[in-house]
Amino acid sequence: MVELKERVGFIGTGIMGAPMALRLKEAGYAVTAYNRTESKLVALVEQGVEVTVDLATAVRHQEVLVLMLADDAALTALVESRGGVLAHVQPGTVVINMSTIAPLSSRRLASAFAAKEVSYLDAPVSGSAGAAKSGQLVALVGGDKAVFERVRPLLSAMTKEQFYFGEAGSGNDAKLVINLQLALTMQAIAESLVLAESLGLQRGQVLDMMQSSSLSSAFFGIKRSLLETEDFTPAFALKHMRKDLSLVLDAARPNGAVLPNALTSFGTYTAAVQNGLGEEDLSAVVVELLRQSGYTGENRRRDDAEGE
Repeated sequence: MVELKERVGFIGTGIMGAPMALRLKEAGYAVTAYNRTESKLVALVEQGVEVTVDLATAVRHQEVLVLMLADDAALTALVESRGGVLAHVQPGTVVINMSTIAPLSSRRLASAFAAKEVSYLDAPVSGSAGAAKSGQLVALVGGDKAVFERVRPLLSAMTKEQFYFGEAGSGNDAKLVINLQLALTMQAIAESLVLAESLGLQRGQVLDMMQSSSLSSAFFGIKRSLLETEDFTPAFALKHMRKDLSLVLDAARPNGAVLPNALTSFGTYTAAVQNGLGEEDLSAVVVELLRQSGYTGENRRRDDAEGE
């Protein structure tokens, strides 16, 4: 029998959290997974992960607690509300917050956990659902470096690489930097495809050209089939990118950072959410730009309309 490593409470088993919790279990950690929505635990039960819908059970008597929630509001409700994580967590626990939230929120949580004699790291991840399943995520870490080194083997079970950036909140700072690049890259690809549409070029051929050019990337390779088929099954929901762009702008404002393209992209992603694309993959932003350009329905110049 394999000797179990630390006891880990894993809070939040959505599209990213579930495969991450499973990787910890497969690496030999004693995982107890929690989600308020019981249906999101079914797949983990089928793969032998212990689960619970009782928050106290997931939090108490754990050596490490991993938080993987959608946004600031969800995290605040679960951690700081009456009967939340702070009410149940025990001194000596290490909390690893892998959610993408505002850096200021992360620093506030660090102080709140410190008051309970609990160590806190922010370690949001770069990568989407596929990377979570294959262990190819990258962790961006802030907090006490000694604590980071202690739990680095655990992080390594979920991520291929871990970057330490400094004090609490700096991991979330870094996550905003990389997600800004991601959002702008997707916006640029989408705008290029809209221009191609307006010029009557076949999308498949244009995508071939992009993939063969020096501007191609691993990210483009992942998104290429979605852009061609317009099957926008989410690996990273568009609504979450819109949320992250809002955090980027909030973080930039006090420091005087000028981000004109971020502001433009935020407008595009906001319109896409308002027009019902929030649950789709972030690459569905191309649909919003096509809509704004008038290329919808009979006006579309896609390959199937033009003929091969």
